Amino acid sequence: MELQKNVKVLSSQLMEVEASSIEDAKALSEETDAPEETEENRIEPDVRVINVNGNKLWMKMILENRRGRLTKLMEALSAHGFELNNVSVTTSMGATLISSCVEGTLGEVFEASSMSELLQEIIKHI
Repeated sequence: MELQKNVKVLSSQLMEVEASSIEDAKALSEETDAPEETEENRIEPDVRVINVNGNKLWMKMILENRRGRLTKLMEALSAHGFELNNVSVTTSMGATLISSCVEGTLGEVFEASSMSELLQEIIKHI
C-alpha cells in the first residue's frame, strides 16, 4: 500500500515537472524567435571599407536581416561594375554581417571612402 502511494506521488511530481518543462520550452522558443520591429532593437547599418592593395578593397557591413538583401546587394554592386570575392555571411539575432573583398571588374582603382559612400547608398535602397 505504501509503495503504491509513493508511486502515485512520484508520478504526479513527474507530470508536474514535464508540464513545467514544456511551458518553459514554449516560452524559450517565443523569446528566441526573430526580434520584433521596434526602435529599441533596430539594427543600424554599419559599413567599413579599407584599401587592401591597388584595386582591392575589403568591406564589412552589418545590416538588418531581411530576406533577399544579399542578392540585391550583389546585383547592385554588379550593376556598378564591382564583384565580390571571398564572401562571408553570418546572421545572428536579426543582424547580418557581410565581409568580402571587392574588386572593380575592369581593374580600376577605387578609394575606400567613395566605396563606403556607395555601399551606404545601396543599403538605403535594398
